[in-house]
Amino acid sequence: MKILITLLTLLNFIYAAQIDEFAAEVNYLRNYEMAIKTAKKENKIVMLVVVGDYCPWCKKFERKTLSDPAVITKTKESFVGIVIDKYKDKGKYPQEFSAPLIPAVFFINPKDEKSVQETVAYMKPDEFIENMDYALSLNKSEKKQ
Repeated sequence: MKILITLLTLLNFIYAAQIDEFAAEVNYLRNYEMAIKTAKKENKIVMLVVVGDYCPWCKKFERKTLSDPAVITKTKESFVGIVIDKYKDKGKYPQEFSAPLIPAVFFINPKDEKSVQETVAYMKPDEFIENMDYALSLNKSEKKQ
């Protein structure tokens, strides 16, 4: 039993390192409050990516879509990216962004911390960029009102 607990603990640490490595690789934050503060300062939208360590579609979304050079460029230009684990980071981000299905992305206006748009499920890079553009257009139209 001790071996099983030790093994599970070790796997937990390995995944935590993986999500931190991924965040560093694509220049995403891991802290919700810091993301909101940074987005306000830089006048950008928060792009909150919700994943799970057990989710193969989340891994594919990270590797194929979020790591795509065009997505990375667009994120740097217009968004503050943050990646969180739905379960391991529970309580470290607002519960309203706890998606029933993952991967999920919430585009959040940092001024009122309300979601401008949400996406759920794996998307190819070009599809995701369309969603990013749509979130930007929705946020601009909200600013005019």
